[in-house]
Amino acid sequence: SVTNVATVSGGGETNTSNDQANDATTIVQAADLTITKTHSGTWKQGDTGKTYTLTVTNSGSGPTDATVTVVDTLPSGLTATAISGTGWSCTLATLTCTRAGSGADALAASASFPVITVTVTIANDAAASVTNVATVSGGGETNTSNDQANDATTIVQAADLTITKTHSGT
Repeated sequence: SVTNVATVSGGGETNTSNDQANDATTIVQAADLTITKTHSGTWKQGDTGKTYTLTVTNSGSGPTDATVTVVDTLPSGLTATAISGTGWSCTLATLTCTRAGSGADALAASASFPVITVTVTIANDAAASVTNVATVSGGGETNTSNDQANDATTIVQAADLTITKTHSGT
């Protein structure tokens, strides 16, 4: 809350008791959404059912007041097989999840929404290191400089066996 004060003077007036006006203004505190992205365990070429966990947190001093959207951008070599989270409406084809983010679904300051889980399959030729990127947007926030999370993931390379067969003589 802030108060704006204005005064008037001069003009030869004699009653100065009414020369000031105050206007108290309530400032609504804004949300500031952040996102984290994690994985665990050993990931190998050809693995299936590996998961990333995405968590959206309100680091601001006010609640969210609009739709919140999360988008996951998988690197080459990973294919999503599922995406879901309690209270989230998720679309596998675009790796996008949304939720109302307002009213009864508003995210309070210092709170987190339920996690989103992205399940992937790792290609047989996936690179030894990939980086998965997720972003969050909306919610009425004004600070968009911290809306992205990167998760560098080491992929254990599979063995590539070859065989040679020779003979000698007739």
